[in-house]
Amino acid sequence: MAFYIIIGITLLFVVFCFYMFIATSKAQHKRKKQLKELKNNGMLTNLTLLHVSGLPIAENLLCQIYSYPDRIEFKSGTTNITLERSKITDMCIKTDVEIQKQMVSNPGGAIAGAIMFGTLGAIIGGREKSKTKKKISSYLIITYINNQEELTYIGFDATNNFSVGKIVKEFQELNTNPGIHINL
Repeated sequence: MAFYIIIGITLLFVVFCFYMFIATSKAQHKRKKQLKELKNNGMLTNLTLLHVSGLPIAENLLCQIYSYPDRIEFKSGTTNITLERSKITDMCIKTDVEIQKQMVSNPGGAIAGAIMFGTLGAIIGGREKSKTKKKISSYLIITYINNQEELTYIGFDATNNFSVGKIVKEFQELNTNPGIHINL
């Protein structure tokens, strides 16, 4: 009896895996077809990044970025936003380094110290040590002039996204904006 239960569960698992494989394949095929259509319509680059600030959408939402020769489109959920390239004054990648110090105890050192030298060895071997942790974050910053002629920024978290440099390079090659001059 238990043998048939195991076979039944295994069969259900195989059917589930097969169904998920087909569903995933269909979704990937649909995504590739959409990207092909977008490229045929002039899209140069696309990225998916976390929104940090600057757009009328919530922070930390995934945002699709589509780059065209005359504009950049941002899509998140049902929100579609278009930014003309002529309004963009700069696009760059900035990094932020955060260094954290943590105090950690050494239980292995305390045990070894206790075995070798007794209580005093446990105290010395188990003392706290500082551990330094470095976190590097990268951000895609788009600077543009809004409809009120004010300089405004859009920021995306580009940490661990290695293709973000492609859109910056593309901007530098296609940039038609001569820049702005601000008198204070």
